[in-house]
Amino acid sequence: MHRFALDIDPIAYVRNVMDGKNPDPVHALVLAELGGAESIVCYLRDDLKTVTETDVKLLNQIIKTHLNVRTNITEENIRNLMRIQPDMLTFVSPGDVADVEPQSVDLSMYSGQLTDFVAELRSNNILSSVLIAPDIQMVKSAAKLEFDYVEFNAAGLADAPDMNTELEILEEISGLTVAANKLGMGVNISGKIGYDNIREIAQIDFIEDIIVGRPIVTKALAIGFEQAVRDMISLI
Repeated sequence: MHRFALDIDPIAYVRNVMDGKNPDPVHALVLAELGGAESIVCYLRDDLKTVTETDVKLLNQIIKTHLNVRTNITEENIRNLMRIQPDMLTFVSPGDVADVEPQSVDLSMYSGQLTDFVAELRSNNILSSVLIAPDIQMVKSAAKLEFDYVEFNAAGLADAPDMNTELEILEEISGLTVAANKLGMGVNISGKIGYDNIREIAQIDFIEDIIVGRPIVTKALAIGFEQAVRDMISLI
């Protein structure tokens, strides 16, 4: 069964470029859960452009659903997050300095580090995940590293030049979710998912969390946060 997961990074980013206090990502979490969100996602970046370690601690204290924290593959961040103990930790590559979106990890570059981190997370009862491109070799590599989950970066859907290309991408992702499931991993998905394409993604088997951020925040500016979440969930 699919779960709607809210990425609260746009809220934290707006706060940080304004007065540093508002809007509050912790307040957004409460409203999102009232609206029906079943998982909350945030990104503890090395440059702290989005949430801070203090935010993550507060989120972890008050959350009633499931907290998935993304992090770059850096020793300090990972050690700090292990002490906080969110439900899940997702490894990502740094995004562009002008953007808050995380980038997919090339697992061939980090296999040694990730093997140790995945084992440590498991010993601390924290689920491990990694953001990857929808590619069969990346899926196999993630399974070899014994990740609990993979998170597919579906940004290519929004960039598809035509309907046929979009359908091909959806079919490819569908096949990869089956492969990941057979290899013993859960599947989450993110990347430019919005009101226009979430229905198609929700039809794919074995996807657990459908992660959406910016479209919710944009709509919430007009109609309110709780209703924006409800409207997105009604499309799943």
